Amino acid sequence: MIRLLLSHQWKSFWRSRNAGKSLALQIIIGFITLYLLASAIGLGFLLQKLLSDFFPGQDVIKIFCGFILYYFLSDILIRFMIQDLPTLTIQPYLVQNIKRSQLIRFLNVRSMFSAINFIPLFLFIPFTIMAIAPKYGGLAAFTFIISIVSLTLFNHFIILYVKRKSILNSWWYVIFFGVIGAFAAADYFHLFSLRNVSAFVFTKMLAAPLICALPPGIAALAFINNYRFLFKNLYLEDIVGKGKKKESADYAFLNRFGHIGDLVGLDIKLILRNKRPRSVAMISLMLLFYGFIFYKPQYIQEGKWFILIFGAIFITGLFIITYGQFLFAWQSAHFDGIMAGNLDVKTYIKSKLVLFTGVSTIILLISSLYGLMSWKLIVLQLAAYLYNIGIQSIIAVYFATYSYKAIDIGRAATFNYQGMGAEKWIYSLAVYIVPIVIYLPFGLLINAWAGILALGVLGLISFLLQDWWTDILTKEFLKRKYKILTGFREK
Repeated sequence: MIRLLLSHQWKSFWRSRNAGKSLALQIIIGFITLYLLASAIGLGFLLQKLLSDFFPGQDVIKIFCGFILYYFLSDILIRFMIQDLPTLTIQPYLVQNIKRSQLIRFLNVRSMFSAINFIPLFLFIPFTIMAIAPKYGGLAAFTFIISIVSLTLFNHFIILYVKRKSILNSWWYVIFFGVIGAFAAADYFHLFSLRNVSAFVFTKMLAAPLICALPPGIAALAFINNYRFLFKNLYLEDIVGKGKKKESADYAFLNRFGHIGDLVGLDIKLILRNKRPRSVAMISLMLLFYGFIFYKPQYIQEGKWFILIFGAIFITGLFIITYGQFLFAWQSAHFDGIMAGNLDVKTYIKSKLVLFTGVSTIILLISSLYGLMSWKLIVLQLAAYLYNIGIQSIIAVYFATYSYKAIDIGRAATFNYQGMGAEKWIYSLAVYIVPIVIYLPFGLLINAWAGILALGVLGLISFLLQDWWTDILTKEFLKRKYKILTGFREK
């Protein structure tokens, strides 16, 4: 049955109307995948030498074992962003006389055909053969590889489960990122060392191969848990109608904003209920942890303000940058209905600015925890926040009026270039160039704090003039309204 269903998937691909476009995209993705796998196997063969060069005089195998949990922690985050849920592929079979257990086995088998599941093998097996086998023997090397495969499968099935639960209840997003963030913060602030834990556990596995039975056990539990969830919830009405249960849901805290609040609520629902905008929002939250890259203590002590400012603007304004580049296109499927309704365009555009301000404020409050590292970061992020809500948001809405391409919000965001055009690349340049143009004259002629102050003050002034900007953006939108409508109709 699994082989038959896989053959149906293959025929569906080749017989679809867009087979040519899909094939071209798959070829591009295939080349990228081959490059990643080739890089992984090349790194795997060079890993022993690289570790010896970076950590001279230390046990290479212990150093290697110390980084394994870091790898799988980053792996689980990457999977959350790019790993698809193949549930919809079996929707036509749910009305047929086919056992659900067979369909679930098909889903699980099909889901494992992903390049991200093969990268650990290409990365770890060469090192295991070259370094671990000669020292600990073939049995220890074999059981070690089994452990790596098991941890890969654990990540695979646990992410499938978490993403499916997140669709039913958005609090699973919060719990997932909260747990990952807690581990990252605890390790960063030296409450415990994930590297030491990893080195201890995996060196013990090499010394006592029987311990390697533990990873297959937790992988089996993740598989069983995912299987049981699908068995209980895999019904046609769940797939088709699950997202329709909360259509009447209201966000009471938005009532005070009147019609603008209703429009912001629609945007929030759109983000939570559709794959591509939800992925963009999740990426914006995940990249909050980039502060650990940009806000290194040595950068603060050495006064590397250019890197710090870039990091602050990037973190507090990422949602504006990513969501704003498709601002109107997110609603392209029903944009005719929006424009045909009794809707004031100025109110519609104002709602987008309110959404940007609200999300950026939440991100500012969360990222203010970086102030525990230095009070300077609080001032820096506040200036970046004012710049983003005052200037960056205006730039995003302006460039959105030049976006005429519809997008399918039900498709995944990874390797998805639908809706991309020349205006997106110009917008990307503006994102980086405008803050540099504001900062450099003050930063070079006076000092870094003057440049930071200029970003914050100009952002605040622009924010206070938001009604004036809204009038200008409304006129720009009306100039190109019919081009936008025509473009969105071309699917």
